[in-house]
Amino acid sequence: MSETRHHVVVIGAGFGGLELTRALAGVPVRITMIDKRNHHLFQPLLYQVATTSLATSEVAWPIRHLLRRRKDVTTLLGTVTGVDRAGKRVLLQDGSSVPYD
Repeated sequence: MSETRHHVVVIGAGFGGLELTRALAGVPVRITMIDKRNHHLFQPLLYQVATTSLATSEVAWPIRHLLRRRKDVTTLLGTVTGVDRAGKRVLLQDGSSVPYD
């Protein structure tokens, strides 16, 4: 009998989304991470960018790069507009949706 992996959708690649994805490492699930940006911004260091102590590239990292070793995670660039709980789908601004279990 084949094992069916549940599908988890993580909305946002901020600290919470990345921590949840990290916590699910080793759990037999498929993960789709959706964010409206293609990078994670480390906001606590933004003041150093403003004072030119750091370059923007030192506080903003591509999400795919952060998750590059995770074969169970798919990243998706999009804006979430809602969650259809009855239909178990995350709704996106472009009219598409992503199913979850």
